[in-house]
Amino acid sequence: MNKKQEIHYHIIFWVLFLLMEVFSDIVFKNAIEKPNEYLLHNLEFLVLQMGIFYLVYLKIAPVTIPVKKWTYLILALILCILLFAGLRYVLEEIVLFKITGFHNYYPNSLRPLFYIFDNSYYAFRIILLSLVFYFVKHQLKVNQQYNELKLQKKQAELQVLKSQLSPHFLFNTLNSFYADALDVNSKLSDDILKLSEMLRYVTYQNEEFVLLKDELNFLNNYIILFKRRFEGSLYIKNSYPEFTKPYKVPTLLLIHFVENAFKHGVLNDVKNPIQLHIEIIKEQLIFKIENTFKPQDNYDEKGIGYKNITQRLQLMFGKNYQLEHFQKENKYFVELQLPLKK
Repeated sequence: MNKKQEIHYHIIFWVLFLLMEVFSDIVFKNAIEKPNEYLLHNLEFLVLQMGIFYLVYLKIAPVTIPVKKWTYLILALILCILLFAGLRYVLEEIVLFKITGFHNYYPNSLRPLFYIFDNSYYAFRIILLSLVFYFVKHQLKVNQQYNELKLQKKQAELQVLKSQLSPHFLFNTLNSFYADALDVNSKLSDDILKLSEMLRYVTYQNEEFVLLKDELNFLNNYIILFKRRFEGSLYIKNSYPEFTKPYKVPTLLLIHFVENAFKHGVLNDVKNPIQLHIEIIKEQLIFKIENTFKPQDNYDEKGIGYKNITQRLQLMFGKNYQLEHFQKENKYFVELQLPLKK
């Protein structure tokens, strides 16, 4: 459901809602006395209900329901009921009374507890409608995201099937190189083995989530081979967490940030090496990387890399992650925090 459709459905809902209110008044009151006062009162009451409706729909539900913060949701809804009663009292018994000279409630009905209790019906009714609207919208969004992920997975699997012949040939060739180099140059044979492992990992790893240890091993092999390419002139300080639990992370996610650092960063400055730090805190993965870069270089990846990464993270974690990337003077910083799966 796009934004235009959403607005269209909301307009239809409020028109029907208003017609039902007017119809019930006509049925139960037989006739509407003092039409001007009735119109003014109902306009105020409609605006009040719309305000509470969209407070829940746009502000409260989106920050509580997707992350299952039910306690916060209940507390917020209780406050909405109190807010509804308070605003109605101010608008009807103070503001409109000065205009019309008419009290909507009898004097003995204006006691705080009774007034709140009596208005809780109207508040709960509009809150419930708001939650229903939000749940429908949320479920449609989840279904759309799920279908997009399924489509992306099918496309990726198809691409793997199309390219299977080439990797088999490449792996066999690398294994031959490894065997030939084993007795001649052990360092070269180790590098060939690392490259073979990386290619195999990229080619055959079709799962959405992989073991963190496998992802870190792939990342480390990539760094080692990159160092070999620069013949010892690439400076990077990296630290990895020690863990025993079988944590899982999205496959081939972290490599994006390391690739960016190698692509745009200054690699041969021994005083300002690339800083890579990964740790686990309360079953959350904390990934940080920073690097210096040349001022004349354009370090703007918003249109390509980070847009895809953000979209992928949103599909997998909703709002339950944090990704920040920014530059300060001649340094670029990336900080990622996401929940670990088991």
